[in-house]
Amino acid sequence: MILHAILGVLAIVLFDGTGDSGDSIYHYLYARYAPQHPELFFNHWAKPLFVLLFSPAAQFGFIGVKILNLVLVNFTLYFTYRVAEQLHFDRPYFSVLLLIFTPLYFVLTFSGLTEPLFAFLLVVALHLALRQRIIPALIIISFLPFVRSEGLFFVGIFGLWAALQGRWKYLPLLLLGTVLYSFAGYAVHHDLFWTITKIPYSKLSSTYGSGTAFHFVEQLLYVVGIPFYLLFWIGFLSMLIQFLRKKIPFQTVYLLIGSIAAFIIAHSIFWYLGIFNSMGLNRVLLCVVPLMALVAHYGFNQVIQQLQTRGRFFSKAALFILVGYIVVFPFTSNPAAINFKEDLGLHISQLQAQNVAQFIQSNYPQQRLLVGNTYFCELLEVDCFDTLQKKFISHDNIQQAMSGDLIVWDSWFAVVEHGVELHRLLEYPKLELVYETEGWSSHGKHSKMVVFEVRREHETQMEQVIH
Repeated sequence: MILHAILGVLAIVLFDGTGDSGDSIYHYLYARYAPQHPELFFNHWAKPLFVLLFSPAAQFGFIGVKILNLVLVNFTLYFTYRVAEQLHFDRPYFSVLLLIFTPLYFVLTFSGLTEPLFAFLLVVALHLALRQRIIPALIIISFLPFVRSEGLFFVGIFGLWAALQGRWKYLPLLLLGTVLYSFAGYAVHHDLFWTITKIPYSKLSSTYGSGTAFHFVEQLLYVVGIPFYLLFWIGFLSMLIQFLRKKIPFQTVYLLIGSIAAFIIAHSIFWYLGIFNSMGLNRVLLCVVPLMALVAHYGFNQVIQQLQTRGRFFSKAALFILVGYIVVFPFTSNPAAINFKEDLGLHISQLQAQNVAQFIQSNYPQQRLLVGNTYFCELLEVDCFDTLQKKFISHDNIQQAMSGDLIVWDSWFAVVEHGVELHRLLEYPKLELVYETEGWSSHGKHSKMVVFEVRREHETQMEQVIH
């Protein structure tokens, strides 16, 4: 854990990335501006508990969010270690080692995303559940849906676990988070059931299409890396076999294997059917990565035990090789490893946005913005939720735009999130193209940004008369 803290501080000092160029920024902006707009504390997309917990840190800028996430991840390592001890796993440090050197987990520690907080609360609840401290465990689980919507899965999983233990009287605790937020947010939504009716993913379609049924099983490799991936599947199968042989308790298999399987299967179905606005993002798997580390840890112990029958030399050699491979893997050139410049630095779209922001500050310092990429709000220090300073780019908002407004179109957010194609903007007579830039990342990803100014009303009318 000290090693991870040192690596984390170095990453914050040496790299200025945000982990993700979209949701990471937007979640941070919600947390930052919530004190000025209290209704943001009850925004279902932003996740109310995340906004509440991260708002103080966000007042120090994005670096405050990075530091808080680093602290949370270190506590996640600690509680994962404690769970490994509770399960009587040999070498309990090994789960921690796996997590420290999980490529995507390390990268997204330095983001404004909700997955690290979710993983932390989940492993704390697991730790409490295994100690039979059922009341605090169920209370924590009851608030998980207000960190990520997948928390609803675990309300059901832990509810069934409590029921199977005959702890029926504690089941109402799983409603505590929902009840409290229902009443707390009533003044904003004027709907006592807003915690259900305002869920942004409750639709049987997806803006992002669909994919294969085994998408998340395949993507897991790019989340955890090759050694973790192999040990996870060894541990997964070994746990099931040992359970069938009655050598491992049902509770362990249920809370680890059952939780992971339910999580992956649910997301796979959503992505395959193109429902609940699933985007197929592999980062969602980080929600259960501490549980996966424990399963991989079990698989590692099984490998070592099998080799011990062949002699002490073989088991020691395997231990050395596996630990060495886990530590080295993130630094290799493998596609599942960490590309430090690309993954921990700013994305190509963010580098372009910096140039665009500099142009705007130099030439149009006071104009209102219509943007798709919320990173501009951070660069220009614009209140993202003040419509006098910023609106989202959309055809309706463009039609209503006032003289002097700036429209910043980009090739991802404007198109995918808001349905505004560049050729449509070029057809608007009242828009004047004043700046454009494009580029490619080292992976060949194209990014383009174009800035339009809404012409003065009399200039547009004059041009229409001439034509």
